[in-house]
Parts: sequence; C-alpha cells; structure tokens
Amino acid sequence: MPSGQPIESRTRHPSLGPAVAVNDNLQQRWWTLGFEILMVPLGLFGVYLGRSDVVGGNTWLGLAQAVGGVILVLYGIRGAVLDIQRMRNPLRLLIARDGFESCPGRRVLSEFELFPSARPISWGDVSSIGDPKSPAADPRNLRVQLYDPQGFADRQSLSIPARLMLRLNRGDLVLGNGFSMPIVKVEALMREQLATFRGSGSVPPPAALRRPGPKRSRPSGKKGSSAPGAS
Repeated sequence: MPSGQPIESRTRHPSLGPAVAVNDNLQQRWWTLGFEILMVPLGLFGVYLGRSDVVGGNTWLGLAQAVGGVILVLYGIRGAVLDIQRMRNPLRLLIARDGFESCPGRRVLSEFELFPSARPISWGDVSSIGDPKSPAADPRNLRVQLYDPQGFADRQSLSIPARLMLRLNRGDLVLGNGFSMPIVKVEALMREQLATFRGSGSVPPPAALRRPGPKRSRPSGKKGSSAPGAS
C-alpha cells in the first residue's frame, strides 16, 4: 500500500447513516490494470494466428485460437474499463449502520460491471457474511449471503447479466478482493454492523465456515437382557 493512501475513514451515508469507508488497494489496481492491458495485444495476436491457420487449412484449430483471442481481448477491455473507473474514485466499500454500498459515488454504469448493484444494500437482506469456499482465516473474496436472492434482484432492479451472475454465485453477492485492508477485517466490520442492526451481540459466519462438532454416538435401542430364568 502507498504510504499516502488511507486505509479507512469515518463518514456518513445519506441513507444508511454513519459509516466506515474502506478504500481500494491502488497499488494492486495498477498491477492488475497493466496485466489486463497486456491481454489485448495478446488476444489480437491469437486472432491473427487463428486466421492464418484457417487460411492454411487447419479450420478447427484456427477457430479455437480465434475464439480464444477474442475472449482474451474482451476480458482485457472489460477489466481495464472497471479498473480505470475504480481508480478515479478509490472509495471501494461503505459499511454503514443500516447497510452497505459497493463502489459508492458518481460513476458510469455499464454492462461491463455486471454486478453488484449500484444501489445501497440493507442489512435486512443479508443472511451471513463470509466465503464458504475459503478458510475462515484467509478468505479469497468478500462474499455476502442473501436471505432471498430472487427478491433482492427484483428490489434492486438488477439487469439480466447481473441476475445471471447472482445465479452463478449461488445467490451470493461477491464483492471481490483488493481492499486496502485484509478481507478478514472487512468481514469483521460488516458482521459487527450486521449484529448491531439485528440487535444481537454477534453474528456467526456462514454454516459452511463453521467447524463441525464431534459426532455423538447414538445410544443403542437394545438394552442388555438377562438370561432366561435368572433372578
């Protein structure tokens, strides 16, 4: 992290109340942007090789290379657009009293973004917070589990690509990584606000992250019987 970049700050969201603002990791963003820009010429080179193979008679190999090159170009352009957009506003996440918002502030929305929604998200929609696919001590992505993904998509007026991403993510909001603080700490801040919103002392992680307890042996239904005629 650059020494001049703040990790977090206190602010107030116009509709969600007092909030903690978590910034983006700009140093990591620069590396990612450079990698994604490099994908464009590599993809174009793949398209050129594919075209040459098609002309030379290797139709299927050429088509595969061309399609792969196009996918690489689209991936690089989409990622670069998102990264440039985020670098203009390094504020990545607002964790507020009544909910949270990803990438708040004025920004140009497009189908490049796909997900999550640009609207604030209430804690009332949140079931739990955590990444079931990663160890609790080292999560790879910030994931938020929803009570009712379909109802959430309707209330947020999500686009068709965003609804598709919600289905692919099994109804979870995937906010990604690359924050100015470790994801474990971001999760802790979000769970603390969620617990306050519910009026309880703590919010457990998702069930998939909980360690299973020791298995209890089921008592046998048969009791020891005495021998016939025994007194």
